[in-house]
Amino acid sequence: MPALRRALDRVGLLRAGLLTAALATFPASVASFFAAPGEAALAPSPGPASAASPAPATNTGPVRVRFLEPAPPGLILGETRLTVEAVTTPDARIVRVAIEVDGSPLTVFERPPYTVTWNAGTRFSERLIRAVATDSAGRTGEAILRARPLYIGQFEEVRLVNVYATVRDRRGNPIAGLAGDDFVLLEDGVPQTISHFASAGVPLVVALLIDASNSMNLEGKIDLAKKAAEDFVDSVAPDDRLMVSYFSDEIRGLEAPVSDRKRLKEAIGAVRASGGTALYDALFRTADRLAAAEGRRAIVLLSDGRDQALADNEPGSLHLFEEALEKAHRAEVAIYAIGLGRHLDTEMDLRGERSVMQILETMARQTGGRSYFPERAGQLSGIYRQIASDLKHQYTLAYTPTNTARDGRWRTISLRARNPELTVQARSGYYAPGPGGP
Repeated sequence: MPALRRALDRVGLLRAGLLTAALATFPASVASFFAAPGEAALAPSPGPASAASPAPATNTGPVRVRFLEPAPPGLILGETRLTVEAVTTPDARIVRVAIEVDGSPLTVFERPPYTVTWNAGTRFSERLIRAVATDSAGRTGEAILRARPLYIGQFEEVRLVNVYATVRDRRGNPIAGLAGDDFVLLEDGVPQTISHFASAGVPLVVALLIDASNSMNLEGKIDLAKKAAEDFVDSVAPDDRLMVSYFSDEIRGLEAPVSDRKRLKEAIGAVRASGGTALYDALFRTADRLAAAEGRRAIVLLSDGRDQALADNEPGSLHLFEEALEKAHRAEVAIYAIGLGRHLDTEMDLRGERSVMQILETMARQTGGRSYFPERAGQLSGIYRQIASDLKHQYTLAYTPTNTARDGRWRTISLRARNPELTVQARSGYYAPGPGGP
């Protein structure tokens, strides 16, 4: 039972994991499954009602009420946005909407929008959410949303896909205050229902990956890069965990994220530039190290040139560009790429297929990050601070895909704002689990 309790406590919107639910007793064979770390989380029990499902309609009079958020079959867990729609006849107006949870008042509205963010806790419990609307004629209507409890035993799976998004206006300024219905989400061109939405920040796990090849010694670039990395450490929230790594012919530095700021700055101070540029190996290894971390995962990459060995005109990495990008997708890591120096748009990789600028832009765009191309190292501190600010202004969305096939194929995600003046930055897709995958 302690193994199950630890698994339950880990449940949250932090990973796209396998959600399982149960009835009956807890078999010993399942205990080891929950005790192992990974992508398993628990979902509500199977049955006639979904995880968060409305009761039979009670709107038989002129006042009609319904829950818009969370949308069935959304899971009620953690910070949850409750949105109610209430309408009445043309000769009256809605004057009051009251929301209660388990018989206790939560909030009362006298005018729209009827929206509140409520913390449902860290475990799947039986909850009864009731909204009662009153119009100017004294008539009432109500809607009920039920969250089912968790039972143990027989399994059903529901796979949540998480998407972290940054929204900007035409000037590039981050936009706050949006709601779930301000977005349109498609998977492989098919509309999806956003079951969870929050603007509150999910804890960050960030790897600062610094190019420490020999060319970074020129013009004091490595010293300015270290100063910018220290500024980034000071810019993020105390609960965020960071990992400092640097690479030349091989990757060095911390191997796991930590929250100890002193240790992080000591790791930055240890960076020394020499050797070639094993860019793809460094990205592959770093994404792999972040894959098991809970929270939003990001790599802030700084490099001043292509993947290349120091002495010969040969690749610096054993891995290819495509392999590094796939690893970032599978680890659900957003890459914020900084290309330092001039002529990165004309400096081609050793296969002559892509420029360094195209490589960094592609990695950032497809993983939901952003790319920057400063010409001078003196601009790095400002860019690192901008990245820290962007990570603080993200929206968290989650949905259960309508395509339930376990085929291991790539699924394209398209997320946009309904307002055409706004631009959404989010990952471009994910790999579905395979037939034998978690």
